[in-house]
Amino acid sequence: MSSAIISGVVIIFVALLLLYFLTGKGNVNLREVNKLIEAGELEKAKNMLPKALYSKKFSPDAHFLMAKIYFLSAQYDYAELELKSIIKNDKYGILGHKDEVYKLLANSFLKSGKVQDAYNHYLVLEQMKPNEYNVMINLGRICLRLKEYEKSIQYFQKALKLRSTDPDAIAGLGMCYYHLNNFDRARDYLEQAVQFDRRNHNAHYYLALILHKKALYDQAILEYEKAIPDKNLKFQSLYGMARCYQQKEIWTKAIQYYEEAVNLIEQEAERLKHNYDKRLSFLTNPLILGIRYHLAECYLVDRNFAGAMDQWQEIESVMPGYKDVKQKIQQNARYGKDRIQDFLIFKEMEFEKASRYIIHYLGYTVKCLEIRSKEEILAEVEGAAPDVYSGKSLILIKRGFHPVGERDVDAFYKEMQKRGISRGVIVSPMGVSTNAIKYAFGKLIEFVGRNQVMRLLKKYEYRI
Repeated sequence: MSSAIISGVVIIFVALLLLYFLTGKGNVNLREVNKLIEAGELEKAKNMLPKALYSKKFSPDAHFLMAKIYFLSAQYDYAELELKSIIKNDKYGILGHKDEVYKLLANSFLKSGKVQDAYNHYLVLEQMKPNEYNVMINLGRICLRLKEYEKSIQYFQKALKLRSTDPDAIAGLGMCYYHLNNFDRARDYLEQAVQFDRRNHNAHYYLALILHKKALYDQAILEYEKAIPDKNLKFQSLYGMARCYQQKEIWTKAIQYYEEAVNLIEQEAERLKHNYDKRLSFLTNPLILGIRYHLAECYLVDRNFAGAMDQWQEIESVMPGYKDVKQKIQQNARYGKDRIQDFLIFKEMEFEKASRYIIHYLGYTVKCLEIRSKEEILAEVEGAAPDVYSGKSLILIKRGFHPVGERDVDAFYKEMQKRGISRGVIVSPMGVSTNAIKYAFGKLIEFVGRNQVMRLLKKYEYRI
């Protein structure tokens, strides 16, 4: 009888423990929170968690659910903090088992570009789940990104043992052998992959690269076309198609696909216009520079010298010294347009219009604008774009035949102090001296120099 009582007590205790985890620490129903997350109602779910998160007793499930919310909101750093706190406490819940915690953390690292950290955590997962397909395929992909091709092959082969006709693992092997310059073997795997899955865009793209290398241009074009629906391969695929037509000397088709790629470049640059670092990183990507450079080559053959000059100037504005672009600009100067020179001699009304356009494009709303001289416009503004400081700023647009110097910055800073404004922007088409940059250090003053001004003036010229 006593053993039956003990068994009953144990069962009740286990039931209460399950109820405790699933229906709420601190009266929070974590199971309901999880349902809200799965339904995409992240804000509602987030508002239900604080009680459980800040209770005296550590709740691994509450932290895991919070990490899921951060992950799905693309706030990967915060997701990582929550997941690391679970691992540090070495306490795992019912909703967030140990393997689930490591998987979410590894995927968060991947999303935020920390590939080596992702790899390290997937290695832990491999020990926990040595026969799980998703672990093997992801390790294969990660090793591919880390250029560890031999390791990648091993993991893709393990994934194939678990799913013998898996097109992703077969395509992965093809990509590895491509990077190892074993093009015939790569082609065999890639052709197998597209037989199993006609919509495997990576397989089509790598197959196109191999056919392109073998100068089988028409076949390569067909494969590039099949890769275009993947937004991560669109630039590369359009570039590949354009290069094939260029190498076939079908100039109109080459120009068509290069121009399509350039239109996408402009759209992405526009989207990133208020995030200078990301925008510059995107525009200086070798692929993006190559598209513009080869389009200029095609324009030259087509005798569109002004079009070629536009592409060279775009390249020069973000990466001075790229290949022979500076030399080409000098050789073809008579076909180009010196927008900086035009800006320097704009009449007062046009100078004001262009300045207002520049201010708007930088992400600000003008509250008060003063034309101080033929060379200077001063504007009190407020941020209007998501990535721009929302408070009051002071903008100086200064045109002249010399770079902005230390004295100019000093006078501008004093004007900021006089008006009680803590942030400032100086726009100078002739650039900024080194001493001026040093003087501005720590003063919350940003500079918009020659290259960026030239791009803005081009947009001003083509505005509708």
